[in-house]
Amino acid sequence: MTVEEERLRRLLTAQSAEVPSGEDRLVVLHRRITRQRRVRAAGVAAAVVLASSATSVGLVARQPADSTPSPPASTSSASPAPTVTPGPAPTPAGELLPEYLRGHRRVLAREVVLPGQSTVTLTFTPDATDFRLGINCDDRLRAGAVPGRSDHLIQVAVGRKVVGTGDCGSSMLPGPALVDAGMNGHYAQWSELGIRAGKPVTIVVRIGKPVATDNADARPGAATHLAGALGVGVYTPVPFEQFPMPPRPPELVDLDTVAESATGNPGEPFPNELGAIDARTAASPNGSYRLDLAMPLQLNIYVCAVAPGRIRVLVDGKEVERRAFYDWSGECGTGGALASEYDLPPRFKVPVRTGKRVTVTVVADSFTVAGWQVGFAPGLD
Repeated sequence: MTVEEERLRRLLTAQSAEVPSGEDRLVVLHRRITRQRRVRAAGVAAAVVLASSATSVGLVARQPADSTPSPPASTSSASPAPTVTPGPAPTPAGELLPEYLRGHRRVLAREVVLPGQSTVTLTFTPDATDFRLGINCDDRLRAGAVPGRSDHLIQVAVGRKVVGTGDCGSSMLPGPALVDAGMNGHYAQWSELGIRAGKPVTIVVRIGKPVATDNADARPGAATHLAGALGVGVYTPVPFEQFPMPPRPPELVDLDTVAESATGNPGEPFPNELGAIDARTAASPNGSYRLDLAMPLQLNIYVCAVAPGRIRVLVDGKEVERRAFYDWSGECGTGGALASEYDLPPRFKVPVRTGKRVTVTVVADSFTVAGWQVGFAPGLD
């Protein structure tokens, strides 16, 4: 794994979740590129897909929107709660999984306590395929977790298909992970896994000691040496306007301090080599803001906020990143766009070659304070 690959892995945020984010298309793109170049990154067992916190596992990666920008009000939409298939009553998730999480509401949850149990099985009938999984570890499991070097592995599977792996220390954002089918860059939507609205589905989450085999990704083995609790739940979207936002605190988190964590390396300056837009120097925290830049092979986008609100980023009119923030704690998310010469489907790219000038537009809405900034930097060469 190169230094750049390791840096990109640590960037996650994936997610705010649309993301509501919380969620990180840059990682999906990077992993697709990596696979196409036939590069098997070392340590893939720990390189989880996530957009959550050091307290959780999983990555929220979403499929890029098509070239027609959606109106801001469509950042999140309501979905009917999935119908739970009759079976054993789920164990209340308690504090591990809150009722509301990054634009979503919990409708089903289970917990297992290690080492006695190491598998969570969720069987339910979704009324829509835009649900997400909430995954969180308690303090005992998190205590020894070190990103990139964990003594345990968490694996999410639908049927026999593994869609993601991770550990309790893989995420940088606070709170549980909010995971969709885009984990590890294999899929972007649950429907691509054969999941259909109105039909029962079973999702299995396992935790155990990483076991590696030749020419294959690691899988969770025995969990006899682990102690703690793992919570897994099903979450459905809540419209941004209806999500219960916490009250504004007496003092806001310092935006510059939060922005220093954008790259995953605390203390590094906010990435803005190609330019930045800061709400604190704008006439209003809400509106449309533009800048021109020369398109790199990969454009990295860093979005940080210390207040609730929504941000969309477009390159020459094509939406490439969407973020929603649901509290005042302060967090950063990453996204990206690829130049046209990449041999990927058009939906992952902007129709401009490297070096050409593009207009980047940042659209912000629903902010009550000037508490966000977006930076742009070149990515992989």
